[in-house]
Amino acid sequence: MNNPTRWRTPVLTQVILILMEYINLEPRFYSSEVVALALASYLSGLSSWRTCLPHSTLLYYLRRLSCVRYVVPVSGFYAVDETKIMVVKGQYYYVWIVRDVKTGAIPFFMVTSSRSGLHVLVVLTNMKNVEKEAEKVLKTRIDKVVYIHDGATVYNAFTWLNVEHKRVTFNERDYAEQGFRSLKHRISSMDFHFPWNTNRFTLTRWLSVFFLAYNALYAPVYLLDKGVIINVNISNE
Repeated sequence: MNNPTRWRTPVLTQVILILMEYINLEPRFYSSEVVALALASYLSGLSSWRTCLPHSTLLYYLRRLSCVRYVVPVSGFYAVDETKIMVVKGQYYYVWIVRDVKTGAIPFFMVTSSRSGLHVLVVLTNMKNVEKEAEKVLKTRIDKVVYIHDGATVYNAFTWLNVEHKRVTFNERDYAEQGFRSLKHRISSMDFHFPWNTNRFTLTRWLSVFFLAYNALYAPVYLLDKGVIINVNISNE
């Protein structure tokens, strides 16, 4: 199985080219290939100041990709987890993800400044909307929903909310961690810090592109505005 921690830039470049074509993103001063290579290199770990595009131009096209609307397949068997993301000056946010254990997709993420049982409710509410969209677009039928998680006390909220869940054992911990491996590898080149002017909105926008790339590489992605499916799925190569 291909290691999802490190992304291969040539493959990601081709994926971004496909995305650019479907969203009618046509660069004016650079070729599509140059823009896609710069974005792929940046998402794979290269500094935004060292790609083949000027820094501001790269961020412009990154923002354009953050607006892509899509749906991924879901099965009802989810791993939920959260991790701290630091920014300069010691501020931090929590990034929450839901990873479908069967399809490998990440259908939902969010950024919060704290964590509590209330945020578990937010996850559940948003995942219901994701499931409805998947059912409508992909004709997915989910008969049973189960969440797996680690031992953090915030997940006691699953019991309070009468949602079926399971605390993972050490050997099962991999389910909840896999979705974060690529992200942690990427931000390690930033010394695990985002720029000083990062806020929850800009961090969410950056993560939107990152998880779009993740999903496009490892699961079928249905582009809502175009009605097409991108299915690269390199996970089993």
